[in-house]
Amino acid sequence: MYDHQNNISRWAAFCEGDQTAFLHLYEEHYNLLYAWAHRWVQQDSAWIQDQLQDFFVYLWEHRQNLSRDVNPRTYLLTAFKRQLYNNAAKDKLKPRPIEDLDLPDADTASADAAFFTEQFGKVEQAMQLLSPAQKEVVELRYLKNLSLQEIADQKRSSLRTVYNLMHRALVHLKSELLKKKFLFMW
Repeated sequence: MYDHQNNISRWAAFCEGDQTAFLHLYEEHYNLLYAWAHRWVQQDSAWIQDQLQDFFVYLWEHRQNLSRDVNPRTYLLTAFKRQLYNNAAKDKLKPRPIEDLDLPDADTASADAAFFTEQFGKVEQAMQLLSPAQKEVVELRYLKNLSLQEIADQKRSSLRTVYNLMHRALVHLKSELLKKKFLFMW
């Protein structure tokens, strides 16, 4: 679950050069930024992952120059969105039209981040209800983008076992999220 106060203190520590704070910020925001990137630009996953890696390297290299007085989540969303749009144009890729890109003001970015955080929290809660094996399979499939065969190989189990775990997990998640009136954003 997102902890705003803890993130503010981590941000300040990161700006001072704390690698552990940087790692926590990276781990907490990577999936959020990745998901939103697919909403902002029409590019493949590999290009977006490269952009994310470059973005976090840039943050680390320029940490001393960053303002300590920001909402970390809003800053990361806004800065990464700007980088994606600029790099898509620089790479002569086709970004979403500027009207669709909807560059936010601070209030809009904050509201978007709050909305996404709420929706992501619902998914996290539903994930906690899965068995450890189901949770692992879902994470490997959707967070690490492994195929079902790759998951079976990694877990040293049959493809059918992985398929069954995935199916049961998705049925359970769908059931839980429908109870919570989850809104799919893409």
